[in-house]
Amino acid sequence: MPAPPLSVVLSLGNGSYQAQLPQALIERGALRRLLKFQPDLEIFEPNGHGGLQSVKRYNFNSARQTSWALWTRMPGKKHSRLPVVANAWFADRSASRWATSGNIFHAWTGMCLASLKAAGKKGVATLVEHPMLHPRSWQREVLAECDRFGIKLAECPVVLPQRLIDRIEREFAECDAIAVLSKNARRSFESFPYASKVRVIAPGVDEKLFSPRVEPSKDSTFRVCYVGRIEVAKGIVYLLQAWKKLALAHAELVLVGDFHPEMKALMRDNAAQNVRLLGRLPSHEVAAIYRQSSLFVFPSVNEGFGMVILEAMASGLAVIAAKGTGADDCVTHGSNGLIVPSRDPGALADSLQWCYDHPQDAQALGQAARATIESAFTRSHYNRRIIELYSSLLPPTR
Repeated sequence: MPAPPLSVVLSLGNGSYQAQLPQALIERGALRRLLKFQPDLEIFEPNGHGGLQSVKRYNFNSARQTSWALWTRMPGKKHSRLPVVANAWFADRSASRWATSGNIFHAWTGMCLASLKAAGKKGVATLVEHPMLHPRSWQREVLAECDRFGIKLAECPVVLPQRLIDRIEREFAECDAIAVLSKNARRSFESFPYASKVRVIAPGVDEKLFSPRVEPSKDSTFRVCYVGRIEVAKGIVYLLQAWKKLALAHAELVLVGDFHPEMKALMRDNAAQNVRLLGRLPSHEVAAIYRQSSLFVFPSVNEGFGMVILEAMASGLAVIAAKGTGADDCVTHGSNGLIVPSRDPGALADSLQWCYDHPQDAQALGQAARATIESAFTRSHYNRRIIELYSSLLPPTR
């Protein structure tokens, strides 16, 4: 029997790969409602002309500012994210009355417990999008890196509050299915009772924004780039150690992303002089950095899927990525990139040296990487995959 027509309430998260999903659903006549949580909760519905119209907005700005101001004044709470839990609770309670009108509720992790319960009571099929490792696996890796490099937990802003972990786990127990981005993320759920709910839905990238340079570069610098937060759990120290060991001529390492304070001493002890910190950049400037680079490196030890891997591949760059970053799902070692063991500066150094010594071979890896994106990892590919998952969650019509 065929499945009934899709009617989706989508709670849009911060994953860039979801950017075109609302429009794809509108074009199929499948979007019932869109919930956006940033900067405030806003409810949208199709306007009948191929677009969206706002039907309700909740202003949480004053409450958000007050909770953060009070919390950061408490001793030892400077980097805590507990106010995130409180703000998520308020937003979710408000959103729950809007989550029950379709036959699919696609929620975003940490923001949907009340909404899942409300949708479930109405017989709506529920899906939680979780772009990370299981939160307990995430936490374990963060704590291991902090311990390895002597960083106090109070100085690490990415440590998750226990209440947030508990909330997310209750969401996993409540929903019908959990969407993760990689096989590595799925493995992090294997020891939990809801592991059978997990579905791998590979993400996609904007292949038009992130595209190879058109003209050959006139710059002879061997430029290696990294994009992401500059923090210990991203494996930055291992990359810095490998780079310093090599001391390559006419080369530079460019780090793009928010710089976390716990990295100051580690940068001082491990960074060579030819390392540049650019801070966070808008997407179009990040795309330009990729096109100016010879190689992309992603040494993270703590990823559900590193979207920057797809961005770099779409930009025609050879990629060196650590195992456990999601790279195993899109990179075939020696064919369209290189995969190295995590936490291994020696292996990183060997791969960097090979790309430095074999620029034409590295360029060929980048060309193959771009072809991989075009064949399976655009946003359109993600849209098709997630819509197929929606259909699989619906019971057949009688």
